[in-house]
Amino acid sequence: MDQKTIAGTAYKVGDIEPGLEISGLEFLKFTNPETNLKNLNQAIHNVLLGMELVSVVGNACSEMEAILSQLKQWVSPSSNPEEKVLLDVKISLKLRELDQVAETFNHKGQKLLDGALSASAKTETHSYLVVGANGSPENRINLNTSLNIPPITSKTLGLGALSPCSPRKGLKGLMVLENALAIINRLKQRSGALKTHLQEIQKNLATAIENHRAANSAPGSYEQAREFLRAANNLIKKEQKRILKRSPSLIFPHNEMCDKNLKEGK
Repeated sequence: MDQKTIAGTAYKVGDIEPGLEISGLEFLKFTNPETNLKNLNQAIHNVLLGMELVSVVGNACSEMEAILSQLKQWVSPSSNPEEKVLLDVKISLKLRELDQVAETFNHKGQKLLDGALSASAKTETHSYLVVGANGSPENRINLNTSLNIPPITSKTLGLGALSPCSPRKGLKGLMVLENALAIINRLKQRSGALKTHLQEIQKNLATAIENHRAANSAPGSYEQAREFLRAANNLIKKEQKRILKRSPSLIFPHNEMCDKNLKEGK
């Protein structure tokens, strides 16, 4: 099964591996289970891309909510019947504006509101975001099930027959608009929840990278400690010799443990 991790434009990894391209949001499928700095940096890169994507979805939702709220005012039964012709034109233009939002909002050339990220899309076309040091299932987020973005147009939202003024049609239009607003609002909530989740993952990855770097710097600190111990031991021996010259009868216990540790590299 050829699963991807968003279909469409290839993404440049850039600082992680210059020249490496990842098809769509197939951000990276790690084959090496070992946690290392390169993979952790790649995971953060993926998380940031995911956060960009859900931000675009959230912005599109906000614009569509504003359009739908304006339409509610124009189809209200209390609107002036004498303005019917003008309102029909305004409604038509607003619906066209909504369709334009759905058509133009994308992430790096990948359309987001055309149904490709719907949970009902074929499983083999689902898009995944790798957010861990390897591509194991627990480190992947299924964007189709997390966002579940249906195809959004004025027609799919049931807005094609909107008309002002008539009380009967006005009430029906308001019900259709309320339903459309509910769909957009739920999508906005899902994108917000995923963004919050990704922000938490980003914090955890940053901590993991910090710990990884600290662990890698430990051998250097260890070598410095060994050198300090060796220098201290040499200084003690010199001081012992100096004192013995003054008082030959003094006997110093031999520090076998220290010599052994230095010899064994402890």
